[in-house]
Amino acid sequence: MVPRKRLSALLALVLALAFSACAAAPQPLPRPVPAAGGSPLRLVVATDLHFLPRSLVRDGAAFTDAYAAGDGKQINYIPELTDALVAELLADPPAALLLTGDLTLNGEREGHRELARRLLPLRQAGIPVLVIPGNHDIGNAFATGFNRDKTYSVRGVTAEEFAEIYREMGYGQAISRDNASLSYVCPLSEDLWAVMLDTNKYDRAGGLSIPDNSGALSSQTLAWLEDQLEEARRQGKEVISATHHNLLDQSPRLSAGYTLDNAGEVLELYGRYGVRVNFSGHVHIQNIRETRLGGKSFYDIATSSYAVYTNQYGVVDYRPGESLSYHTQEVDMEGWAAATGSQDPQLLGFEDYSYQFFYDLSYDRSYASLYMAQLNKDADLELMAQTMAILNPAYFSGYAAQLREEVKASDHYAMWRKHSGFAPIGYINSMLEEQDQDPRQVVVELN
Repeated sequence: MVPRKRLSALLALVLALAFSACAAAPQPLPRPVPAAGGSPLRLVVATDLHFLPRSLVRDGAAFTDAYAAGDGKQINYIPELTDALVAELLADPPAALLLTGDLTLNGEREGHRELARRLLPLRQAGIPVLVIPGNHDIGNAFATGFNRDKTYSVRGVTAEEFAEIYREMGYGQAISRDNASLSYVCPLSEDLWAVMLDTNKYDRAGGLSIPDNSGALSSQTLAWLEDQLEEARRQGKEVISATHHNLLDQSPRLSAGYTLDNAGEVLELYGRYGVRVNFSGHVHIQNIRETRLGGKSFYDIATSSYAVYTNQYGVVDYRPGESLSYHTQEVDMEGWAAATGSQDPQLLGFEDYSYQFFYDLSYDRSYASLYMAQLNKDADLELMAQTMAILNPAYFSGYAAQLREEVKASDHYAMWRKHSGFAPIGYINSMLEEQDQDPRQVVVELN
C-alpha cells in the first residue's frame, strides 16, 4: 500500500500520463493475465457508485432536490469521486477491482457508457475490472436526466447492452458465463476464482419496470453456480463470490429486500463447497456478518456505498491457503483535487464537506419526520434530530460503536426514550447494537 503522504505526488504523475495516453491513438487493451500460483493478491471492492454523467445534468432545482433531499448519495460529485478512485488505483495498482452493482443512478445508458469510459484507464494499465449489475442498473423505468427545474426520461439498457458496454470489465474475460443471468466467473490468479453473481430481478426480454429492491437466483443460475463450484474444487481453486444483494442479514431492520430471497440455497452450496467469503452492497451501510457453514466461518462483507460518506472502498489481501483479510479505505479526494488543480473548496476540503452533507441531510429528514409525527416540542425535536445526524454518518461508515456509550448517556438519546411511543427509536437502537465483529475489518483464516 502506498503511504498517503506520497499519494498526491503519484496522483499528479498518473493524471499527467493519463492525459498523454488520451491524446494518443487508442491501443489494444492488454488481456488480464492471472497471477501465478502461490502469489499474494491485493484486491479492491467498491459498490453502489450510482454514477450520473454531467451530460444528463443542467443545474437547477430538479437536480438540487435529487441529491440535497435524497438518501445521502453525493451524485453531485460522483464523476469526481469516480476519477479519484481510478487515479488512486493507478497510483497503487491492485490485482483487480470488483464493483458489486448499482453502478448508475437509475440505469441510464449514457451513465453506463460514461462510467465504462472512466474505468478504461485501469484496463489500459492491465488492471482487471469486474462488474455486476445492481437492482438500479437494467431495464429501469426511472432512468432520468435533469433540465433545470424539470426531469425527463432517458434511455436505459437491456441485459445484453449491459454486458456489451462492460465487455472489457469482466464479461469479455470470463471463463464461464451463465445463460440465465449476467453471472460469470473470472480467474484472479492460478489459485483464486471470482464468481460474480447477478442477483437482480428484471425483465430478461428488455422491458422497463420500476426497480425491484429484492433479489434472488433462479434455479438455472443455482445449477450453473454449483457446476462452477464443482469445477473449482476439481481444479483445486479457492473461490470468492460477489453479489449486489446480501447473503446474510446486515441489519435487523434492513433485511427484507436486501438479503437475497433464497440466500439459504446459496449458503447451502457454499457450505458444501467451502466458499468462505462473499462481497455485497445494496444496503449502503458498512458491515460484516458471520455464520457457520460446514463447520467453518463464512463472512458476508457489505461495503458501504461509495457515493455516501465516508466515500470508502474495501481492500482485500489474499494469501493462498493462508488467509484473506479485508479493511476499509477512504478515498483521498482532497489529494486528487489538489493534484488536478481544482479550485472547488468543497473538493479541497472534501472530508469535512462530505461529513457535513450527510449530517445535515440526516438532521433535516429526522426533524421533518418527527414533526410530521406531531412532536411539536421544539427543544426535544432538535435534540432528537441531532442524535440521528450524529449517528447516521457513523453507522453507514462502520464507526457507530465508537459513539455508543457517549450517545446512550446523552440528553439527545434521553429524548428518544421519552418519546419512544411514536418516535422510531428502534432504528436508533439498531445503530447502537453491540456487534462481535468489527464492521470495517476482518481476517479469514483459510485452510
